[in-house]
Amino acid sequence: MRTLTKRNNLDCCIDYFRVTFKSHDAENIIRQAFQMNPDHFNHEDWAFYGYTHKLLCAELTVMLSPQPERRHGESEEDWLKRDKGTMIELSGQGCRYLENYLRGQKRSWYDVFLACQELGSHFKRVDLAINDRYGVLDIPELIEKYWRGEYRSRFKGGKIHRSDREHKEGNTLELGSRQSGVHMVIYEKDFEQWQRQNGLQEDKLPIEEQPIKNRFEVRLTDERADSGIDELLATRDPEKVIFGIINHYICFLTPTKSKSKQSWPIDPRWATFIGANRDKLSLTVDPQPFNFQTTIGWLKKQVSSSLKLIVILDELLGTQTLDEIIDAGKLSPRQIDLIQHYQNGNRGVYLDEFEQKEKQSNE
Repeated sequence: MRTLTKRNNLDCCIDYFRVTFKSHDAENIIRQAFQMNPDHFNHEDWAFYGYTHKLLCAELTVMLSPQPERRHGESEEDWLKRDKGTMIELSGQGCRYLENYLRGQKRSWYDVFLACQELGSHFKRVDLAINDRYGVLDIPELIEKYWRGEYRSRFKGGKIHRSDREHKEGNTLELGSRQSGVHMVIYEKDFEQWQRQNGLQEDKLPIEEQPIKNRFEVRLTDERADSGIDELLATRDPEKVIFGIINHYICFLTPTKSKSKQSWPIDPRWATFIGANRDKLSLTVDPQPFNFQTTIGWLKKQVSSSLKLIVILDELLGTQTLDEIIDAGKLSPRQIDLIQHYQNGNRGVYLDEFEQKEKQSNE
């Protein structure tokens, strides 16, 4: 399979990224971390996590807050604790969107992490995701083993979400608490991809043909996120970091007649997942550009028949109702971003000094 597809069974990626800075200079943070022109970001007067407003460039989000006034008699330490500074948040889509620019800039995630650290960052959460493309893991089987206690774990608890095949929902196994520094989620990614796929029912790629079968996410928060990033930068070896964490917290076993789990061997399928007889895991870049397929899918599914009706009636009655509807539309900042993306490519998005270097390189 690897020979035919040119891809490994497993690869890993950054699938969520949240980092804070005490600095309120958001433009400098954007320049240093993203190597992008801050002018390309749009302003919105609301945000999350106690921040008051934010800057957006498609899926890239930078949240802002004013520096609080120091209260009478308040210590500097307490005052600084109340200062939220600036925060970058990237969802899975945001990570893939940023990778478009990283590829064009010939940079990597390691460059982003280093730039953040140089700005005095605190990593609040980082999700390290392993993509199982050909079913190395069997999630229903892992859930059954978990249910029967055929594992060793440092986690105090977990949750099982079983598949509802009628509604096309996959199986999920959560390990650990979401409030702890380390939390893991194993789920059938092909079902999620199918659910989120745009277009009409008949246009969807079948579940069994979705590109990723299973997803194993290691979610690190606060101090564990900081130490995880430090380890990635020190080793540049994501396999060592991710599986070092996984092996520390969980191992699935094959039961024997012995009552002692210490003598039970590792489950063969789990052994393959954690490293036996497979290629070395690398941190991949899988850029997915911002596009308008979501809009097209929604139009096809929800309003295509209404649009066709209006077109036919305009032709019969000699009216211009559809044109009037389109003229009345107001573009959102994100939609304007999309137009500029296709109109200008990356021109105006990269920093001027980067574009100048690229121009000289091409010459």
